[in-house]
Amino acid sequence: MKRWLAIAAMFLSVTFPSGLIAGTSDIQTRQEEKISLSTKVPVHLYGFVSAEGMYSDSQLSSFGTLNNDPANYNRTMPGFNRVVDESIDGNNDAFISGTIQNTRFGFSLEPYDFGGKKFTVAARLEMDFFSTTELSISSVRPRIRRAYACLGTGKGHILFGHEWEIFSPLNTSTLNIGGNLWQQGNLGFRRPQIALSYNFDVGQKSKIETTGSVNLPSNSMAFNDNGNTTGIPMLQGRLGFLHPLPDGEMKAYVSGVYARHKNAVAGAEQVNNWGIAASIEVPAHKLFVPSAEFHYGYSLGALLSISSDTSRQRTISGWGQVKSLWLDWFETNVGYGCETLKSSEVAAGFVRRNQMGFANVQFKPVPSFVIGLEYNYMRTNYQGTGASEANAFLSNILYFF
Repeated sequence: MKRWLAIAAMFLSVTFPSGLIAGTSDIQTRQEEKISLSTKVPVHLYGFVSAEGMYSDSQLSSFGTLNNDPANYNRTMPGFNRVVDESIDGNNDAFISGTIQNTRFGFSLEPYDFGGKKFTVAARLEMDFFSTTELSISSVRPRIRRAYACLGTGKGHILFGHEWEIFSPLNTSTLNIGGNLWQQGNLGFRRPQIALSYNFDVGQKSKIETTGSVNLPSNSMAFNDNGNTTGIPMLQGRLGFLHPLPDGEMKAYVSGVYARHKNAVAGAEQVNNWGIAASIEVPAHKLFVPSAEFHYGYSLGALLSISSDTSRQRTISGWGQVKSLWLDWFETNVGYGCETLKSSEVAAGFVRRNQMGFANVQFKPVPSFVIGLEYNYMRTNYQGTGASEANAFLSNILYFF
């Protein structure tokens, strides 16, 4: 009997470790739960299991959609970022679906000096199972999300590898992890890069952060890619102001991006891809944590805009949200995002405006376990055919480790 009690105690200590924080402040970039894999070098295992379910009264498509031809819609659960065009799609019915593709795991080496060096080394390998092409429930492939090595000091670092872009750095609190309001007001993703960051102290508590990066201009490694074949990299820069508040750190950023793609019309002048962004997060109180981003630019398709990156299209986009932690075990989030293109630059049948509002509640029976419920209102405007709307209900059950 004692043996079985000991085994049960060991199982519970591993499954529900004490002192964990649920890590939902930014599901996209921060998970605090970590399992130490070494007593000598601080390498940790972390991640979460995500089980999503969904009902919608109209069919939706992920941001992997190739074009507006119904035959080419990627109707997958991992990221549902558009309502399909009801005027040309005769099979736009209500549906239910579910996925575990946003389940994630990673290995991280926190900044470590390897025995008194004047610099630290950090590294990360993070993977999930997201795919807009693998439609099988039981047969999905791992995907690299982040993979980098980093050399640093107390003031700055240089990073080599695949990491989040420094342009438009904030993320939303929607439970639709694979969607994240991309093409609905949120810009910026992950890509291969070399990034240099340095911080300056301002007074006793505040600091200014300066960051610049040289990036792959596309998410493709093909030699004939319209971004790679221009022969110049994507350049990004960011200036930030950070100041501690009683309930967290206030963050304010301005950032910019520039790249160049070959024109979709053969022989035509190359297209400049550029944008500017303003981002802010103010944890004024645990019941009121507003955050928002605003973007303006041209031809930012490579950053998950609805605009093209191979033809000139102006885009204006942004999102805002309010997070409220009512109790240690109960959190709510409400938000809205919208992206709109200049009408005269959009061809007939293509998306001109895309928007989504969301509201979710998150229950935490234990700190590392989240039961989330969310409502989405989505509206997609197509040039020449009008708006298509959807009401969607999402559940997401997460266990962090």
